[in-house]
Amino acid sequence: MPYSFRSGVSIYYEVVGEGKPLFMLHANPCDHRMWMYQISHFSRYFKVIASDMRGYGRSDKPQNLYAFKDLVRDVVGICQQENVSEGILMGASMGSKIGFKIGIDYPDLFQAQIHVGGNSFRGSSYDARIIGYENEHLPSYRKMHLKELFAPGFVDTKRGNYLSKVVLEDSSLLSGKAISSLFHTFDKIELSHEVSQIKVPVLIVNGEYDNSLEGGKKTANLIKSSKHQTILGTGHLCNLEDPSAFDAIVEEFLQEHKLFSPLLK
Repeated sequence: MPYSFRSGVSIYYEVVGEGKPLFMLHANPCDHRMWMYQISHFSRYFKVIASDMRGYGRSDKPQNLYAFKDLVRDVVGICQQENVSEGILMGASMGSKIGFKIGIDYPDLFQAQIHVGGNSFRGSSYDARIIGYENEHLPSYRKMHLKELFAPGFVDTKRGNYLSKVVLEDSSLLSGKAISSLFHTFDKIELSHEVSQIKVPVLIVNGEYDNSLEGGKKTANLIKSSKHQTILGTGHLCNLEDPSAFDAIVEEFLQEHKLFSPLLK
């Protein structure tokens, strides 16, 4: 169970596999387990590093306000600890925003970026989420939040119900105030004005029912080296809803840029 303390807080992460680093940053309201399918598959070819953001999983849950740049430092601290100087970054939602900022401030750290439900604009629901996590019953509110991120009816399927339980099983251990503070970090941050600085290949994948779909397409248009894909029948967390389609898109993208050679192993 490795932890990084380099940014001043305790950040939990897991390392699976060997090879070129593939760093995964999850979305609200999940932890690193939202990448369960991708960790299982891509750890066969990469050194997968999957962390829990502040406020989630086994990482610290500070309730005080802190800066967006601190989330970036959390990732850079893990990279320093694991001697990561190149690799691929995979982010989802808020994790994508951290990833975009890393691509801007640390342009040589990763050779490519892949984003799920990613866009560079401040989420239209952030203010409501802040209020909800500060004032509502956390397990109930988190369950509602997660349901809204999936395609209509997905949580009522057998697999959707199971995945929801896995994601939500630690809700009683979380802090609504800490999650609210995480959402606050994006206040007054305008990454859409900066993402054109990213020069490495970028893949943005949104689900058909993802409320970030429009923002994802707009962000892709802002980054010269980017590509956008939509997975039909899925929502914001399309990598969980249709992992086979998502993984195939990722493989094609990485092969296109000579960053994935499945025949090697």
